[in-house]
Amino acid sequence: MPIYEYKALAPNGKERKGTLDADSLRAARQKLRSQSLFPTELKEGTDAEKAKSRDIKQYFRTDRVSTKDLAVATRQLATLVAAGLPLVSALQALADQTESFTLKRIIIDVREKVEQGSSLAKALAAFPKTFPPLYMNMVASGEASGMLDTVLQNLAEYLEAQLELKRKIFSALMYPILMLSICTLVVLGLFMYVVPRIVEIFKKQGAELPLPTRIMIGISDFLINYWYLAALAIFGALALLRWYYRQPTGRSKIDRLYLKLPIYGPLYTKIGTARISRTLGTLLGSGVGLLNGIDITKNIVSNVHMVKALEDARDGVREGRSLARELGRSGLFPTMLGHMIAVGEASGELEGMLDKAGRAYESEVNATLSGLTSLLEPLMMIFVGTIVLCIVISVLLPMADLITVVQK
Repeated sequence: MPIYEYKALAPNGKERKGTLDADSLRAARQKLRSQSLFPTELKEGTDAEKAKSRDIKQYFRTDRVSTKDLAVATRQLATLVAAGLPLVSALQALADQTESFTLKRIIIDVREKVEQGSSLAKALAAFPKTFPPLYMNMVASGEASGMLDTVLQNLAEYLEAQLELKRKIFSALMYPILMLSICTLVVLGLFMYVVPRIVEIFKKQGAELPLPTRIMIGISDFLINYWYLAALAIFGALALLRWYYRQPTGRSKIDRLYLKLPIYGPLYTKIGTARISRTLGTLLGSGVGLLNGIDITKNIVSNVHMVKALEDARDGVREGRSLARELGRSGLFPTMLGHMIAVGEASGELEGMLDKAGRAYESEVNATLSGLTSLLEPLMMIFVGTIVLCIVISVLLPMADLITVVQK
């Protein structure tokens, strides 16, 4: 059934925009008029998509939807389903109020599949770039248990928590990265523009330059004459590191290094632990089995050693052993996580304890990020100050010699 985009005037004179499906352009106009809307512009889906493709970001986006848009849509769908609307009507209402054109198109396709008799989980499976396995498995569990509204609410809360964690990490790292970039530009400006002019004065006076000044001049000449070699070296090193990380051996070593670094390692471990705890707790709370939940959870983990620990834990649980004990054997996860899981297994509230563990480690990540941000600022100032001090000393040494010669 064709999809049409419309602009129409409501009885109160306000303009409304949206999409609808109809057999023909005439049927689309009749459908709008039946809703007391007077169409001022009506485009078939293909024309609307061409118009939208002028936006280069939208053009390259395909079926990818931001986590924020997906979280908002999931929350709205949960509200509509909990209000008692049939699923097809809820999906149509969701499509009408969704602002993202890509997500709107996907929801309309999903609604058509559901209307034709498909389950919601199978309809979502046609868009793996938009809906990850975690999403589809939880929806399938909700449909099977008759608790789709509850599962969708759990999904929305999970997506919002992940989005908030990413936002806090990004916010904490943005300021140090910005400061480092500005400091780098200042140092390059000193070496490439300030130092050459001062050196020219020394050369005209015929002063004998000390070793620190000669080193500074050498660095300045290299940056001015061979800056492209420095740029190529940096990009080449990054490309080589990226290639090495794609190799199984390289990825294993680098992922192990992530876990062992002095300051970054504990933070990296807490972030991974928080994501694993939150995800597995959400899956169990939505009716997904423990073994299947571990299989889904390992797909959201990027570190190969954590993935291997989850796979070993799944095999141990399948053989009847405790999840807390199996995760503890890996030595990768904090001890507190094992204790909380053990309490959850003993009390039958494993999903609740996993959710609490996830929240606790998210709080620790936030505290650690705040502390690191406060520490990085003075460290960068000291670093840049040291470089500037070296440049000043390199300039003052020959200047002092010139003053001595003039006095004599």
